[in-house]
Amino acid sequence: MIQHMFAKLPLLRRPIYHKQKLIIYMLLLSTIPVLVFGLFITNILTTTIQDQASLYNKMLVQNAQDRMHDQLKKIDELLLQYTYSSQSDYMGILTQYAGKELSATDIDTFRQIKNILVNIRSGMEHVIEVDFYSFHSKKILTSDNQFLSEEQFRDPAALDKARQLSIQGVWIDTRTSLPANTRINQNVLTLIRPVAADSSAKKTITGAIIAYLDADTLGNKLASKSSYKTHEVFVVNESGQVVFHNDRSSIGTRINQDNLDQIKQAVTLEPVKMSVNGVLSIANVLPARNQNWYYVSSISEAELYQNVNHVKLLVISAAGALVVVAALIALHAATSLYRPVRNLTRSIEAIRQTDMDATDNPKPHNEIEQVNRAIHEMLKHNEQLEKNLEAYKDKMEAHTLHQYLLGNLQEPDARSDLRFKPNECYIAVMLLEFDPWKLYAEYPQNDQFLLYFAIENMALEVMNAYGSIHALMLQPGRFVILIAREKVLEAELLRQASNKLLQVIQQYLKLTATLSVSYSLQGLSGLPEAYKQAEQAARYRFVLQEEQTIFINELDPSMSMQFEDIAESTYKILDKLKLSHVEEAEAEFVQLMEGLKDGSMFSVESIHGFFSQLIGSIYRCMQVHHSVALTAEQHRVLLSSLSKQQTLGEVEHFFIASVFGGIRESLAERSLPAQAEQIRQLVDYIHEHYDQDISLQHCADWLGMNTFQVSRLFKKHTGQNFVDYVIHFRIEQAKRMLIDTDMRIQDIADKLRYNSVQNFIRTFKKTAGMTPGQYRKLHNKDEN
Repeated sequence: MIQHMFAKLPLLRRPIYHKQKLIIYMLLLSTIPVLVFGLFITNILTTTIQDQASLYNKMLVQNAQDRMHDQLKKIDELLLQYTYSSQSDYMGILTQYAGKELSATDIDTFRQIKNILVNIRSGMEHVIEVDFYSFHSKKILTSDNQFLSEEQFRDPAALDKARQLSIQGVWIDTRTSLPANTRINQNVLTLIRPVAADSSAKKTITGAIIAYLDADTLGNKLASKSSYKTHEVFVVNESGQVVFHNDRSSIGTRINQDNLDQIKQAVTLEPVKMSVNGVLSIANVLPARNQNWYYVSSISEAELYQNVNHVKLLVISAAGALVVVAALIALHAATSLYRPVRNLTRSIEAIRQTDMDATDNPKPHNEIEQVNRAIHEMLKHNEQLEKNLEAYKDKMEAHTLHQYLLGNLQEPDARSDLRFKPNECYIAVMLLEFDPWKLYAEYPQNDQFLLYFAIENMALEVMNAYGSIHALMLQPGRFVILIAREKVLEAELLRQASNKLLQVIQQYLKLTATLSVSYSLQGLSGLPEAYKQAEQAARYRFVLQEEQTIFINELDPSMSMQFEDIAESTYKILDKLKLSHVEEAEAEFVQLMEGLKDGSMFSVESIHGFFSQLIGSIYRCMQVHHSVALTAEQHRVLLSSLSKQQTLGEVEHFFIASVFGGIRESLAERSLPAQAEQIRQLVDYIHEHYDQDISLQHCADWLGMNTFQVSRLFKKHTGQNFVDYVIHFRIEQAKRMLIDTDMRIQDIADKLRYNSVQNFIRTFKKTAGMTPGQYRKLHNKDEN
């Protein structure tokens, strides 16, 4: 009795196990979407609030810049009214006094200048003092009616700036006070405007107007009504000095170097995190329009984003409540759903027990998992069998069709494996051929089968309306497409379909191809003969224009004999090259060209395709037998040069110079180490003349070689392209100049032969990962 009870314990426990799993799954399925949705909504709301806060900060700094710019512009324009002068039509108000010898006894002149200064000062806001400085007299007349010498003026910085003025004038950033100057003892911003005989051209400046502005009151213009207690808005210059601040006690102080670097590197109006007065803040930076200043608006991060935290807490709380509700609903649903599930597991208990008796492999206690696994394994096995069978059928049909086209199988044997309908007694044969050399240049060997599937799909798309389509790749670069029909396909329709297929191949695969067409009126029985005719027609493709359709019944029989002579000469050329007899191969080619010149029925335009194929055949032969290969770029250059030859004589000269000459050089490379020494000399030449104009053509002339040879040998011996090597070496020299010299970036760009400093900066950043200025600053900092 006891043993019987213990034997039933596993059965009593298993339902609980299944129910627990069902409950867990239901809980996960019900709560996770609610939780994810809550987090998603939280992210959207918080992101929106953060964006609004950042936008508000951007608006504050933009308003600050606009107000300050308007103030400074008004002041500058007012001074310009009194200092502008043009010899052609207008004599400036102060120009007439700048060249005079000012003296304390000249009361009238003093009174006139004073009135002008008073007028200027009365028309300007936030001005402390306006002074007229005469270079000729070396005297300064202030708006407070003081007549001072340069020593008595006690502002040498302003006088030095005035003497170095250009026509545009200059600003002196805020100074906290003027040492030893009893007239001005507060924060001032100084504007100096030149007085010249002609302000419209670069003339000699004879004097200046010096205006001292109240930096404290100007700083108050930065402030705007804000709901944030920690809001600060200020202006800093390139050296980190605070030029203006909404808190006047901060004017003239300096910010730390880290904050200054962040301000300079900040993206315009994008938020930047920095520590302001020891508080982590979010700042927006806006460069000044006409000065080397930066406008900064900062608000502490905690205050700026305090609403974000409130919203996040609220939404997460709501999401948590929804999760609890969903969990309760899931518990109730799991309990209700479990009853039919348990009835199902009991019904398959006998099957599970039989499976355990039939094999030593233990089955899982979860019956549903066991049945599910068995069903999936069966479906997977059946699916794999179907795939294998379909693949086997496809391969067998392709192999059978290929052998049947070649005439290796009898028609009754082939009919059983080929999926042609019994009533399809008309079959059009289209032999599609690509130039293998061009094909390999566009599509590597590994992509050939992908190309086959692409062409098969294109053929089905274009020609499916004309009959049953069968496509087969006979070899890389050669495809056969069969159109089987009950009735004869009209020649014009067949031509339209063929030309459309060629156009689609050119449009999507960027390849040119030749399509030779034949047809069998006896269905499968005449298919081998029709294929031979299409193959024969394809042999004439090199004398006809590429990317067209060749119909066997339209060919001129008179071309056949001359074509055989050309083909025989081609085989002789390739046989000589296999034995490395380049001279004899060249002689065979010359003999071929003589025959073409004397009695050829083909024009040079019509046989350009033959010459391009001949180049491909020659270099394939050299690659197989002598390991001499062309890159895709070299092959493109050869074909491009060939297309420019207009006569047979030009073609002959091109082959002798570029093709056979290149083969001689390639064979010579394998035995002449002197070329490595030439490249070493070329590298030394680049190192010595990097600051001069260096081109591939110039270096080829220097070595007595052509550019094709130099480019190929340089890449082979250095591992880099010629142009890339020159660029990298010049950039290395630029790095040295940036670190070891004080040369300007403009001068370095000129020395390295760059046509513009922008081009030099772009190339330097692409190579070094940073601009020249950043590179110099980084390495100067490391040295310090």
